Amino acid sequence: MITFPAVRDPGSIELLFRNIRTHDKPDKITTDYLASIGFRRQPDVKLLELLFFLGFIDSNLSPTEQWDAVKEVSDGEFKSVLSPAIQKAYLKVFQYQSEQQSTDSKVLMAFFKKETGVSDTESAYMVMTLQVLLDLADLQASVAEKEEEEAPAVPAPAEKEPVPVPQPALPVVSDEPAPGIDELASGVSLNITIPAEAMDSELRELIKTLLRKTLQDN
Repeated sequence: MITFPAVRDPGSIELLFRNIRTHDKPDKITTDYLASIGFRRQPDVKLLELLFFLGFIDSNLSPTEQWDAVKEVSDGEFKSVLSPAIQKAYLKVFQYQSEQQSTDSKVLMAFFKKETGVSDTESAYMVMTLQVLLDLADLQASVAEKEEEEAPAVPAPAEKEPVPVPQPALPVVSDEPAPGIDELASGVSLNITIPAEAMDSELRELIKTLLRKTLQDN
């Protein structure tokens, strides 16, 4: 049967972590170490269970890398280490709360009693221990940061193909040669070839007039 830490004096949890952050790391975390930093009461042995449950010490009571990660760090950095440790250790609790859609203390007490077989008093201490840990850690910010890291990257919008602009139709150009200019001794003679379909009545009259004038001059 699984178990969860039930610290008798939940207020001592913050003091414990403050000592971990500011004091030299010992080789072993024992009751003698706890006594050296002020935790001399018999119930304080529960703090060792808490440290092991969260992964700050191993089964040999030696400090882990997680212990080193909170040494001489800011409050924000401390929370960034403690938050995932809580999420991992209490994963089954958070899954249950999600299923029940409730964070009510009575619901949580009933869960601890069912999973561990402890008394009402002991399950109440388990609830208080978790609540103190949640107060120390910025769990919501940690979850948001994790979701952001796991979110798929949004691809850049594809460049739109330019819409072709319709070009106006070009006028039909005759295949006939361009007007030529022949230099004669008596003057200049213009040879103009104009397609019949391009001529109107006024243009025809103008051409006739020019031809008559040319004949008269010659």
